[in-house]
Amino acid sequence: MTAATGDLFGAEGPLAHELPGYAPRAVQERMAAAVAEALGGGNRLLVEAGTGTGKTLAYLAPALASGRKVIVSTATRNLQDQIYRKDVPVVRRALGRRLRVSLLKGRGNYLCRHRLDLAEAAGDRRLAGRLHAVREWAARTATGDLAEIGDVGDGNPLWPRITSTTDNCLGGQCPEYENCWVLAARRAAQAADVVIANHHLLFADLALREEGFGEVLPGADAVILDEAHKLPEIAGRFFGQALSGRQLRDLVRDGHAECAELGGDMPDLDATLRALEIAEDGFLAALERLGGGAGRAWPDLARDTGLLGAADDLDRALDEAGEAARAVAERSDVLQALAQRIADLRARLGLLREADPARVSWIERRGAGWMWHATPLDVAEPFGRALAAHPGAWIFTSATLSVDGRLDYFAGRLGLEEADTLILDSPFDYRRNSLCYLPEGMPAPRSPGYDEAVIESVLPLIRAAGGGAFLLCTSHRAVRRYAELLQHRGVGPLLVQGEHGRGELLDRFRARDDAVLIGTGSFWEGVDVRGRGLRLVIIDRLPFASPSDPVLAARTAAMRERGEDPFMSFQLPQAVIALKQGAGRLIRDDDDRGLLAICDPRLAGSGYGRVFRESLPPMPVTRDAAAAADFLRALAAA
Repeated sequence: MTAATGDLFGAEGPLAHELPGYAPRAVQERMAAAVAEALGGGNRLLVEAGTGTGKTLAYLAPALASGRKVIVSTATRNLQDQIYRKDVPVVRRALGRRLRVSLLKGRGNYLCRHRLDLAEAAGDRRLAGRLHAVREWAARTATGDLAEIGDVGDGNPLWPRITSTTDNCLGGQCPEYENCWVLAARRAAQAADVVIANHHLLFADLALREEGFGEVLPGADAVILDEAHKLPEIAGRFFGQALSGRQLRDLVRDGHAECAELGGDMPDLDATLRALEIAEDGFLAALERLGGGAGRAWPDLARDTGLLGAADDLDRALDEAGEAARAVAERSDVLQALAQRIADLRARLGLLREADPARVSWIERRGAGWMWHATPLDVAEPFGRALAAHPGAWIFTSATLSVDGRLDYFAGRLGLEEADTLILDSPFDYRRNSLCYLPEGMPAPRSPGYDEAVIESVLPLIRAAGGGAFLLCTSHRAVRRYAELLQHRGVGPLLVQGEHGRGELLDRFRARDDAVLIGTGSFWEGVDVRGRGLRLVIIDRLPFASPSDPVLAARTAAMRERGEDPFMSFQLPQAVIALKQGAGRLIRDDDDRGLLAICDPRLAGSGYGRVFRESLPPMPVTRDAAAAADFLRALAAA
């Protein structure tokens, strides 16, 4: 680290003047020094920085001071916005440098003026009011980023109508091309010193070059990936292939709209598009008949003659629609693009139906639709090729990368065994401010009465704490069951995942002091509730992935064929990192205090439980229910 950058972190340094309550942390300075060294040498670096390290400032300061073009990539749009709007301005002022910093998201986050015109022309009265509001906002926005007026991830049916995809974007043939917000964001990124992106956008560039980010990445000297523990999962998605019912429905809607726009004199195309819509409905109906909401492997599903026939019908309908679109493609740029979209989707369907030992083909129900994936069993090789194509510094950081004090698992999944490594413990005083409770006498997690036993063991804790609790579950079924059991015992208020959006549930939780939030999945990570508002975190089971998951089943089978132990080398490390994420919700600041209750008896009673225990923060452990309740009563009274 340069002397100027090192001075930033001093007790009287520029950051102390910019941030009220700032205190120097040795681990933050160590991380900043390691990042500066990696940037200077063009090295690869893995850093686990425990909660409270201040890792965002630890990588932003050397990045902004380096004079190099740097891409910072995060796991979520919310964190992306926070870094751009809150953290970057602090570091920029502390450095006293005028740096060009750009925020770049995927195209689905920006208003498409052309598709807004099309949506208005369609005359859907149900959307008229919201379209008018968007039109008014479009006249005053400087970015076209829909986050200014809503959350594009909330399932609002308006968003797909007014945003573009790689499938339906007309590119240079679009009448609004020169006014395109996506193009403007990419131009700003090209000219920027630092680009704040996200993992989905970055991997779309690395794997597919579909997001246009390739115009920025080759010019970057370094890439910093925050929340890096998410990368193996995201890499599997983007180095694979996918086809969804929504893509087909969007294609049909766009095709009908263009037929109407050109006078409605293309009956063959209209008819084949209707036939494609019927075929997609038939495929969905066949999936529904088979039941089950989790993903299932295509070879297993294909044994059902009804679903196999529905897939054949889908392929035939795409073929006929493609032929009809090609016959009239010269009439407009939209029809030319439509014909190409149909060809691409049919080719993708063919690939998804092929057998390939290097990937698993599987289908999941998603909302009212479906998505068909082909996921590679190993992403290390394609990720390695992508990194080799973009030399420079690559820095990976998260609060949860290590398992049992080593980074081998994460490094191996991405082929980063030769990278430099650094593990920094959290500066928080867990021994003084927290307690881990492991209930005695719990039955095995698969026992019929396990859910009831969980509630009986944690009910005294919830009452002693007076609420302020997260109950983190490993399944949606458990969320519903625990909500039912707690409601029956008069516990409330209950905030239950699925009854409201994630953001609204968190806002309601923060606004109260007595709520119990019951959730799974997204509530295990990326959730920050500071202070006494969250004083109890309960985890019902160790978060092993479901053995019925088709990708997990295929990966473990492949590992067994290679003579490896999939449980110790894959399933266990994956669960350890997930548990660390959940436990990390409890202590978020120096003054936070709280109790972590883990109900699963395998943590204390199994041979591999030691790996979980050694990977958790250094909390004192008790098995005494009375001591746990007393600890919480003291917190509630404070």
